[in-house]
Amino acid sequence: MATACSSKDDVSPVAEDVLFLVLGKMSIYIQDPDGGHTLRDQHFVAEIMPKETGEILGGTLTSEEDPNFNLSFTPEGRQFLAHGERVMVAEELHQRHPDGTYLFSYQTKNGKMNNQPLTLNRRDTTDVMPEPATLSLSQNGNIISAEEVNSGANLTISWTAMKGNMKSPNSELADLIFVLAFDCFGNNIAHSGRPYQGTPYLTYEDSSFTIAADDLKPGIAYSLIVEQATADVETFQGVPGIATYATLTFLDAQTIGEANDDGKCPTN
Repeated sequence: MATACSSKDDVSPVAEDVLFLVLGKMSIYIQDPDGGHTLRDQHFVAEIMPKETGEILGGTLTSEEDPNFNLSFTPEGRQFLAHGERVMVAEELHQRHPDGTYLFSYQTKNGKMNNQPLTLNRRDTTDVMPEPATLSLSQNGNIISAEEVNSGANLTISWTAMKGNMKSPNSELADLIFVLAFDCFGNNIAHSGRPYQGTPYLTYEDSSFTIAADDLKPGIAYSLIVEQATADVETFQGVPGIATYATLTFLDAQTIGEANDDGKCPTN
């Protein structure tokens, strides 16, 4: 297989396979029906996201500052992720996974990348770890309860803004927002889009996303997720890397009515 060249400006063969890399620290919250939030964990994670026609074979994440640090990437769907510590205290996460430069080494079907650098630094405008968004739901212009969604109408998810989100002058991307919805069977019924695919996606300037009624069914439980993420981009040999501090807010929703006998949610 071809090997990535040493020059930062040369384009590596892996650029044919990789859409972008992610290196980040995330706060994950559960929102209850009354709008309160419970912290699930603070999390360090890295990701290799393939293009639609790309294929990732494996890889490792190391640290430029710590020679003993090493995480393996494992497949989760088509993308590969490397998970660090999950803790409840933000300061503890920073101690275990300090900001700095991390190195991605990975293999794709078209080539190999050695030590692609990506530097994560918390901005002055970002909290120690980002606070959760507050999500609200509406249909036909009216705010509704998450437990009383009408599957016959479009569902709009709105959110409060994450502190300090912006378009950094040093980044080619504005800060990002991702909205996802899964049904109780684990099917991804809605996704707001990703950068670098040539299709629409959301940024910090957006405050809502609508799921079409055609994607909803009666009597079904759904998990709605809004992720707000800083986006500091560093491109190396044609592969963009996104360093991020992010917050994810999860909200359970339920459509009214009765599901078909063969389409009822699992009971456990």
